[in-house]
Amino acid sequence: MKSILNFIGRDSGFGDNNNSAYIEIDNDIIIIDCGFTVFEKLKENIDFNKYKSVKVIITHLHNDHCGSLSQLILYLWFVYGKKTIVISKCKNIKKYLNITGTAKEAYIIIEETENIQFIKTEHVKELDCYGFKMTVKDKKIIYTGDTKTIEPFLEHMTNINELYIEVSKNGGVHIKFEDIIQKLINIKNTGVNIYLMHIDDYEYINKLNKNQFFFAEISI
Repeated sequence: MKSILNFIGRDSGFGDNNNSAYIEIDNDIIIIDCGFTVFEKLKENIDFNKYKSVKVIITHLHNDHCGSLSQLILYLWFVYGKKTIVISKCKNIKKYLNITGTAKEAYIIIEETENIQFIKTEHVKELDCYGFKMTVKDKKIIYTGDTKTIEPFLEHMTNINELYIEVSKNGGVHIKFEDIIQKLINIKNTGVNIYLMHIDDYEYINKLNKNQFFFAEISI
């Protein structure tokens, strides 16, 4: 089933295509995470001239989620004359942009919008990490970002249309797929479409999934 979000990549950090997605709303584009493989795909496939604003949600500061953010911001500023709106609650986002030489006049940082509610989660002890709940086109979605637990998101599941959840083979700092299959089935039975992302082992995930849940669909 076609999802609300369009995916640029759905691989884990060591894969070829960093987990990232985007959505077009009216004259705006919202990009979710901007890992080190994302900029080139955006540059090759997206005409930024047609957008009034470009917004980038950053869930956390691992390189596969923000590794080409500075490059995108500078590209939009110098080539298109557009100031990027960075939406993030990461406490070191400003420091990150400073040390990567991102011109301060090329972006602004905001912590949330009226239709984006960040959800603090657990991933690695070194970083503060977030998923979020978002209302878009009269639909409500939850996007987990990188997380080792589904628990922070469960209380937000009421009236949700789509859940985008990372799954992995080994667990640890990521969700081990086999540990949450029953919870996902229960969520699916309430009418929520579930999309798997940040995949580290497609053969393993496919074997356990048995077509119960969708894979995030790659659009570019």
